[in-house]
Amino acid sequence: MVESALEFLRICEDEKFFDVVISMKSSNTQVMVQAYRLLVQKLNEGGFKPYPLHLGVTEAGEAEDGRIKSAVGIGTLLEDGLGDTVRVSLTEDPEFEAPVAKALIDRYATR
Repeated sequence: MVESALEFLRICEDEKFFDVVISMKSSNTQVMVQAYRLLVQKLNEGGFKPYPLHLGVTEAGEAEDGRIKSAVGIGTLLEDGLGDTVRVSLTEDPEFEAPVAKALIDRYATR
């Protein structure tokens, strides 16, 4: 995931296109968290411009399980100080996603 993101980022930068938001969603929270942490490390090491990161867990699930999975994945990265936008993706009606996202980001609104 990280190498793919870096490859596309290099293409964008070579073409002088810098209006980019990076998103590397996964349904596996451990993969997602490790991928974003590694990406940030590689971006720093590679001297890339700072790009916003979009966080989300793909198809987190429904009900309490989906909310917990989203909170674990997104919340872990927010605790690390990473992430500029978030999307909670539950496998239920979309109007139930926004309150979960709001609860997650409200914790970090003053940071």
